[in-house]
Amino acid sequence: MTQARLFRTAATLASAIAAVLFVSATPVLADHTTNCREIDDERAASLRGRTALVTDIDGVLSEYINLDYGPTNGAFLDKGVAYARTDAALMINIYHRRGYLIVYMAGRPRNMEIVGKTACQATLDWLYANGFPIDPANTLLLLRDLPDSVVDAKDRGLAMANWMGDNGTQAFHEMIDAVKDHYAIVPTYGYVDSDVVTEAFIDSGVPADHIFSIGNKGMSRLGFMGSNAIVGRETNPGYGDHIKTFVIPDVKDLKS
Repeated sequence: MTQARLFRTAATLASAIAAVLFVSATPVLADHTTNCREIDDERAASLRGRTALVTDIDGVLSEYINLDYGPTNGAFLDKGVAYARTDAALMINIYHRRGYLIVYMAGRPRNMEIVGKTACQATLDWLYANGFPIDPANTLLLLRDLPDSVVDAKDRGLAMANWMGDNGTQAFHEMIDAVKDHYAIVPTYGYVDSDVVTEAFIDSGVPADHIFSIGNKGMSRLGFMGSNAIVGRETNPGYGDHIKTFVIPDVKDLKS
């Protein structure tokens, strides 16, 4: 597999920052009051200059739920159900242990409740329960508000999928630019599942050779715009081979 690499500016940085929720997490699921909070000045200062891995969640860290790649987010938004891809948590933990800031991104609306929790809390709980790092010193979760037509839709997952199809590239582009420009975060590796997000990463100045798209879906499986495809005969490929052939031998340990 070819190597891959990661991560332009939002129209108005202030509005882009306002549109994105920067949250940190404590790895204690019982503490639902402090698990999601806006980043204070001290926390923001600690992020500046960090080298980051940026990853989408739905369809990337989680599996698709249907053979035709029906949107995973539909099940998660309505029932809080998602299945992690094989070895996804292992891969993210390797980056985490090697000193990378882990930036999780999702199209999930910040202004929506999921199974009685805020979208932020439900997402962090899922990440923690499935073995992904969420410690506040080394992780970020990026979410943004979506319109009422998505939040109040009868089929919220489908409405969100349709909205992302029309607006996803710009939305992810703005989220990346907000952290990159405001905190001087250096996005170096990226994991995606679609042409929409791949294009957003590239439009934001992320080198294509450190972008990996997983799944047998769309143009991404052919190496869209010079990115790298992680594919397999199964419906939901895992990360085992990618870890052995790329992550372990080629990802620099920033702590060494």
